[in-house]
Amino acid sequence: MRFDASILLLAAVASSSAALFVEPRSRRQQVTFALSPKSFRQSVAAVASSQKDLSSWVAYQSDVSFEGILANIGPDGANVVNSGVRPGVVVASPSKSYPDYFYHWIRDGAITIRALVDHYAATGDAKSKQIIDDYIASNQAVQRVSNPSGAFEGLEGLGEPKFHVDGSAFVDNWGRPQRDGPALRAITLINYIYALTNRTSSQASDYKYIYDQVIKPDLEYTSKFWAHPGFDLWEEVNGLHFFTAMVQFKALCLGEQIAEAMNDPGAAEWYRAQSIGVRGFLRAFWDDGKGHIVETLGSSRSGLDSAIILGAIHGGSESVYPLHSDSMIATLHSLVQDMRTRYKINIADMEDFNETAEDIPVSVGIGRYPEDVYAGGDKAAEVAGSDQLGNPWFLCTASVAHALYALAEHLALSDKHLVITNLTAPFYLPLIPSAVSAKDAAYIDFSSTSNALPTAVKLAFDPASKETQAIIANIVRYADGFMNVIRKHSDAEGQLSEQFDRDNGFMRGAKQLTWSFEAFWNAAKMREKTFEAIQRRREFFSMRAKL
Repeated sequence: MRFDASILLLAAVASSSAALFVEPRSRRQQVTFALSPKSFRQSVAAVASSQKDLSSWVAYQSDVSFEGILANIGPDGANVVNSGVRPGVVVASPSKSYPDYFYHWIRDGAITIRALVDHYAATGDAKSKQIIDDYIASNQAVQRVSNPSGAFEGLEGLGEPKFHVDGSAFVDNWGRPQRDGPALRAITLINYIYALTNRTSSQASDYKYIYDQVIKPDLEYTSKFWAHPGFDLWEEVNGLHFFTAMVQFKALCLGEQIAEAMNDPGAAEWYRAQSIGVRGFLRAFWDDGKGHIVETLGSSRSGLDSAIILGAIHGGSESVYPLHSDSMIATLHSLVQDMRTRYKINIADMEDFNETAEDIPVSVGIGRYPEDVYAGGDKAAEVAGSDQLGNPWFLCTASVAHALYALAEHLALSDKHLVITNLTAPFYLPLIPSAVSAKDAAYIDFSSTSNALPTAVKLAFDPASKETQAIIANIVRYADGFMNVIRKHSDAEGQLSEQFDRDNGFMRGAKQLTWSFEAFWNAAKMREKTFEAIQRRREFFSMRAKL
């Protein structure tokens, strides 16, 4: 069931009552917020209209994206039929030249099949289940194919990043090993076992063959090699990476649970011990000096990278860098701020979207990382001589939308105050829906030496307050803006390539990229969950007001 933001989100804002407290710890400054009833009603009407229109498009694009995923999966997907693609093999893109992405990447495949697992869990769709079962069979075989990373014995071969679509080894030069694939595949298949048990009368132990044959080798690899360097998800830098560590941590946590369910206590204890090690290791990726998480330790780059957001999405947990944590909020804000003026098309889009953006930040296209020079390897870039300049990516833009929806969902379901610290103030302050009273020159004096720590609390809003409700609404509007960027730069049929041009906004790079479809579909599902949470919040506070 799809929910319309214009009904649920704005009704929640309009029906709430305000309660605000302010807390610099060493002193209190009374800050007041006042919404003009007339301007508020006008804002509600404008947002309702724009979000209703966007909701219709998101529903359409979500369906197209799901079909785009299926079209790239063997043996009979529309884009790969009669191409020798093994059943259950996910092809990254139908592009076979400029660039050639007609391969099965372990990472891309696991992330894509996870979307089908979620779809099966929600609907019981038989077609999705058959594809997942085929994926298990094909990956059991692929795991055992000797390749340049190594053999199955000793497990080194599981770090091989990609294979030919018939399951044979890719032996040319490449950035190998890549240590995220086994963890992601384990996450996907563990979730599949739980989906099977939830939809049937079976027990997890009934699927021990999946655990023994595919999941456990991946967990053993992850537990053995998590501290070893490898190439990042963009396949460019050899080192220790946030994205990789995040998905490894999640895989090991889930591995402990599934090993216990499979009566494998020794493995469960080993995976638990290793997950503790990864959790401690992940703290190293926070950079106090930069004020954000860095993707690769010891890198000469800025460290800002969409891989950080993707790491929280695919390796997220409540215990380490959840999407609603101050660290992730600050990192997301820094990444978006960098991207605003990095691409000419973003500057043009900001001018176009500014007419409807009112007082919240304008959303923009998001690239992989600031220093990126990969333009997609397409013929047009080579001819134009612009193949050494990076572009915004659809999947990166969708990941930011996803993260913002997840933040809004968390706030909607929380019974705690919405706390704004020095670290998150740059993100939150533009989302507070009204100006401070005339007697106040600023919300809070952020130069105060007594509150210099990033964790110092600056503002805290009661969960039932009008301000909290409106901030949640504005976060969703902000997220919707990133979906609108995708809308503007996709084609009329809803096809999504890898990138869109930094200057003119037209699609480029690998066509019909499977990961682009998955990222949009996943963000759209997160949007639905957010509106469900907002509805539940509205009902809760409405009931509480009557008591």
